[in-house]
Amino acid sequence: MAEVVRVVLYGGPLDGQVQEHTLCELGPDTGGWGTHMVVDGPRCCPQDPGARAVYEPEPGGDPHVWTWRGWSP
Repeated sequence: MAEVVRVVLYGGPLDGQVQEHTLCELGPDTGGWGTHMVVDGPRCCPQDPGARAVYEPEPGGDPHVWTWRGWSP
């Protein structure tokens, strides 16, 4: 069974949400962890509804807390 990693999203449109990923998906290097997600509904980017919310851990911080970095086309 794959090891499950739980992360908390901080800031931005998905603030406070908890996500589960497998260590296989994320890889062993916590510095490379993060995600780009399309956000639906009223929390999406008003200028570009297809933009992705970018979340990454703070360098040197807790790899299980991913901070919002902004929108990516």
